[in-house]
Amino acid sequence: MAEPTTVLQRTHKRAPLQSFLVLVLVNLMWAFQFSGAKIATERLGPIAVALIPLALSTVLFAPLLLIRRGSKPRPQWTPVVWRDLLLASTLGIIPAQLGLTWGVEHSLAGNASVLTLTIPVLTAIMAVMLLGEKMTPVRWLSFALAIAGVLMVSDIDWKSVSIFRGTYLMGNLLILSSCLGSAFYNTYSKKLLETFNPVELLVYSFFVTDFELAVMMLVFERSPLSAFVSLGAGVWASLLTIAIFSLSVSMLLYFWVIERIDVTQASLSIYLLPVFGVLLSTVVVKERITAQLVFGGLLVFSGTFLVTVYEERKRVRHVASQSKEQPCQRPTSFA
Repeated sequence: MAEPTTVLQRTHKRAPLQSFLVLVLVNLMWAFQFSGAKIATERLGPIAVALIPLALSTVLFAPLLLIRRGSKPRPQWTPVVWRDLLLASTLGIIPAQLGLTWGVEHSLAGNASVLTLTIPVLTAIMAVMLLGEKMTPVRWLSFALAIAGVLMVSDIDWKSVSIFRGTYLMGNLLILSSCLGSAFYNTYSKKLLETFNPVELLVYSFFVTDFELAVMMLVFERSPLSAFVSLGAGVWASLLTIAIFSLSVSMLLYFWVIERIDVTQASLSIYLLPVFGVLLSTVVVKERITAQLVFGGLLVFSGTFLVTVYEERKRVRHVASQSKEQPCQRPTSFA
């Protein structure tokens, strides 16, 4: 079969509209994690709150490792593979989970709102550095639309923002470490998917993280057994929901997307998080939906749609036109 036809078939499998809809669902699942974890932190320390959902997720999804791998060979447990999993855990998941929880305790909510806006930008930068992806004019425009929209939705009180004030500097650095951790894991996952299938990547990276968090909890945060027992059914239900949806199903879907589109494109969808957060609060707290909220949400959705659906379809048409223009070439010599 000719090379252009193979590329074209691979291109059509990327399903731009499907990727966009999956990213919307992923961010809706991620949005629940913030409110769900807040319930548990009233009873347990931040390390325990980070560990429990990850450990539950590891146990629940480990049996899925038995599913057929398809065309991918089983991973060879070389030192490089262990290094990659250790990097994904230590520089990705742990700071992402702990940095925000600890940081907000020593900073202001306004500071956290501003700093978390850097996650898609940091992810795009890391994708360029680690994966060789490129920023196109469409991506710049999409980022501009999404950032404008999320600023409207978040309604940040800029007078209360104190990013560099000494009182909040440590907390802000912890929040920034969380943003860097999220960006690193979101980016490095694509590299790891060359070795693992999505379920393997989820379970193995969570297993390494579980071990590291357990050691940290024993050293820094020895919560008594009674604290775990007295959590109550409601808190355990929240932690189980985080484990299944916010950490597991959402990440499996995210891995599925980044196997089909660039990480830079997928990262822009993170700006849907504050949109869903505000929408969820309007449902739960019965807050009024304003025109500013609607317009800002539309800008974020437009930016995400533009970078995932429009750009991908444009790329598909470009590859299709090239495949028609280039004649099938046969090799002129053999090894």
